[in-house]
Parts: sequence; C-alpha cells; structure tokens
Amino acid sequence: MSQSVRNAAAKATERSSDWLIVFSDVVALMLAFFVMMYATQKVETGGWQAMVQSLSQSLRIDRLQATHASAARNVEQRDLPPAIDLTYLQTLIEGMRESDPALTEIVMTREDDRLIIAIPGDLLFDAGRADPTPQAEPRIRVFAELFRNLSNRIDVQGHADSRPLSGQVFESNRELSLARAETVAEMLRGAGYRRRVGAFGMGDAFYADLAGIASPETRDRFARRVDIIVRPEAEWRR
Repeated sequence: MSQSVRNAAAKATERSSDWLIVFSDVVALMLAFFVMMYATQKVETGGWQAMVQSLSQSLRIDRLQATHASAARNVEQRDLPPAIDLTYLQTLIEGMRESDPALTEIVMTREDDRLIIAIPGDLLFDAGRADPTPQAEPRIRVFAELFRNLSNRIDVQGHADSRPLSGQVFESNRELSLARAETVAEMLRGAGYRRRVGAFGMGDAFYADLAGIASPETRDRFARRVDIIVRPEAEWRR
C-alpha cells in the first residue's frame, strides 16, 4: 500500500471518531443543566419520609432511637434498689433487737436461700383469731420501716399446731394460718411497705419440725407462729 493511501485511511479514521467528542460534550452539558435545575428546586420531604416508613415496615427494618420515659405511653417505671445481703440484714435486725422491746421474742433462722423471722402467734393474735391485737401493730411496723427501702422478695407464712379447731371462726388450721398470713401482709402494707408480699397458709405442715423442743407449751407456741421470709433475690416483677 502506498504512502498516500495510508494517509487517506488515517484521516478517514480520525474523522469517524470526531462525533464521540461532540457527544461527550453534549452529555456533560446536559448533566450540568439537570444539576442546576435540581439545586434550584424545593425538595418535598414528605413523600420521601412516607416511602422510607413504608419500606421499613415491609422490610422489617428497625430504626433505633433514644426515648424518654413517659407515664402516658410506658409501662410502670420502677427504680428498685438492689436486694440486700441477708447476712447483713440479720446482723442489722440483731442490733435493733437489743434496743427494741417489740423484737425481743422473735427468732431468726438463716438458711441458704432465705432469712426466716419467726414471730410467735400470741404476740400478734388472740387464740383462734386472725384479728391483730393492739400489740401487733408496733411489732409489724418495725419490719415495714426496715423493709421499705429494700427490693428483696418477701413472703409471709402462717403456721398452726396439730390440734383441730373446735367450732370457731375457721374450719381448719390451714384456713386460720392463711388468714393470719394475709393479715400480717396487709399490716406491712398499711405500715408503709408498698411492694408485693406473698401470703401462704401452711397449717400444721411443719409441726413435726419442732419435735426437738422439749416443752410442749413452747412447742405449740412456736407452732402457731407467723414467719416473715426474706429472700436474696429481688421481688416479684409485676
């Protein structure tokens, strides 16, 4: 191929690619035009927000955000103190007992999962009754004030001896023990303790545990006791 033919072919190829340069310039100008147009427009965000919300719900995308507690829309908010150590609580009550006559006759038993505060029934009730005596109120108030700032779970168990009831208000020892437990729980609330208290009637189910007490009179006295049981964990959640 001669030199003249090669030169002619090169010029033809160069002319055939000139349109790409022009096309690129046109595209660049159009993009610049649309950017300027968009910049001068007021963006309506309402439609976008609706679309985002719809997509979030359909795709199950959760948006995390900090919220403030509001009584109108939140479950009851409760700021509970930590549960107190039972060994420390027992030591505290022992110290109080030295100066408070209302606590002199209680018996405390420390077990792995509870502190049992046993109050002889005759310190709180008349025989066969579940109505508190006048002397019961100051005894229970001491514990209500002590427990007021605690979050430990607290139960009340009523107990009875094995002697059947004879024609009195209650048909069985279990009913009597339950009524006494409920009375003590209500007295705790009435004296200022506002958290939940479990009340249980045990009847004479644990009477055999007192067999080691030699005196029948003392044994029956403690058989008719009311136990306030403090547990190491926090109270029941509502």
